[in-house]
Amino acid sequence: MADLGISHAHVNHYGSASNKKPLTTRNRFQAALHGAIFTAAFLFVVAMVCGVVG
Repeated sequence: MADLGISHAHVNHYGSASNKKPLTTRNRFQAALHGAIFTAAFLFVVAMVCGVVG
């Protein structure tokens, strides 16, 4: 995973998980993109196991 340059000692500096800001359009787009990539990878593995691919 990417190193965001945030050490574990400073994670709480940005607030608790219950104090999250509303999602911006960019965050929603990234979440949708990550979900699509994860789903595609999962379906590819399932297709390989079932013998559809390879």
